[in-house]
Amino acid sequence: MDCQAALYGIARRLLVDENPDGLADEILRAVAESTGAERGFLVLQSEGDFVEKAHIQHESGRVSGEARRFSRSLVREAIRGGALIDVPDVSTDYRFAGKESIQLIGRASALVAPLRYRDAVYGVIYLERSAGPGAFGHDARAFLEELAQMAAVAVHRALETRALRKRAEQVASEMRAVGEFPGLIARDPAMLRVLRMVVQIADAPAPVLIHGETGTGKELIARALHLNSARRQGPFAVVHCGAIPEAVIESELFGHARGAFTGAERDRPGRLASAHGGSLFLDEIGDVPLAVQAKLLRFVQLGEIQRVGTDLPLAVKVRVIAATHHDLAKLVREGRFREDLLYRLNVLDIAVPPLRERRADVPLLVESFTARYCRTPERPPRWSGAALAALEAHPFPGNVRELEHLVQRACLFAPGDTIERDLLPAELHLPTSPSASPEFSSYTNEELKRAREAAVGEIERRFLHGLMRRCADNVSQAARRAGMQRSYLQKLLARHRDIRRSEET
Repeated sequence: MDCQAALYGIARRLLVDENPDGLADEILRAVAESTGAERGFLVLQSEGDFVEKAHIQHESGRVSGEARRFSRSLVREAIRGGALIDVPDVSTDYRFAGKESIQLIGRASALVAPLRYRDAVYGVIYLERSAGPGAFGHDARAFLEELAQMAAVAVHRALETRALRKRAEQVASEMRAVGEFPGLIARDPAMLRVLRMVVQIADAPAPVLIHGETGTGKELIARALHLNSARRQGPFAVVHCGAIPEAVIESELFGHARGAFTGAERDRPGRLASAHGGSLFLDEIGDVPLAVQAKLLRFVQLGEIQRVGTDLPLAVKVRVIAATHHDLAKLVREGRFREDLLYRLNVLDIAVPPLRERRADVPLLVESFTARYCRTPERPPRWSGAALAALEAHPFPGNVRELEHLVQRACLFAPGDTIERDLLPAELHLPTSPSASPEFSSYTNEELKRAREAAVGEIERRFLHGLMRRCADNVSQAARRAGMQRSYLQKLLARHRDIRRSEET
């Protein structure tokens, strides 16, 4: 096998796969084929000891028992010195004479490369072959040194990710210990801050305004506010304001008396009265007609409602939680929302971050949705590294709801135990295949910079394409939605001239 081609293939797999440990056997086999090694081991340090993570043996594939042994003396020396050890014949090298592990190995050539990243050495890649004229040559040494550098970065990244996940899980566990958050899955700091705020303000009587993009879980936040309050034993009433026709929304909210209008054959208490002693969640409050907003303002101010067809005010004790994906201040300026109602509702404010700002939650959400929608719950499929990387890089304009639908679709069409990237929509495909990736020849810093710039450019292009499509190619609207300066968005669009856009007139 060509050493450069093997090195490129291994590097690509280490960069793409989310679990480098799972590639250890495969990588060792590629190393053995490239260097002529008869045996190989991946050995990592763990709590002061050496732990074998993977091994190969040329003659019979995987081996076990006494045949699985390596020289701890060679491993210690490579870790202590932090440099590659090349021993043409371990049985005659004075540095290791008399060592028990060397006597068990007998006559053999050994190459041991430390996995060193910055000031830390995580372990070694250890190779052996029969001693003699066919011992490891210069090409094998150079190949192993370069591979060890790449593997060290991968091990460092895996350990760092594991530590971050452990800390995030600890924080999430602490949050669950002080509050109830059914349906909410979070470990990203951005979302954990929201959950802390929920616990802090849950018992406050003041109204709460939750704002965030469609699909971010605003109703789940509202339910969490209710469940973590003293009102948890009371009802939790939900009104989807945008789904109720304007002609009946007043009756839905405030109720009506029998005979108040055609078809009112009986008294109806209305959603507000039905939520007495509990919480009322007004989803998409920005869609409430102006005429109804006036009556809603009176209720928020005085705690009284007046049913359609009656003159008698009725006192109702309800905690109002409203949510919107609109910019209510903009609606006020346009005359579509009452300014005094906005002030009354916006006493306590919760901003739910979009999924692209809480990317650490994507793997957890994927795992949860996969378990929910897979055809074999007792053995859910795993996601390949490329597929999961594509999900983590996607901007998700539809947020958690879009991710849920993508996972559901992939689970339905998955042919086996692994969900591959080709089951995802084309716009989620990342340029990680050999044909789409740049060719590395000299493995220089300049090549790395060019590859990084190409990857960033592709992600920018996909983000802009989705943003402009969502905002009907209106630059000003897109800038407001993305939280960018209009001039900066225009620079990005100019960089990607294939993105269609229109200027405001």
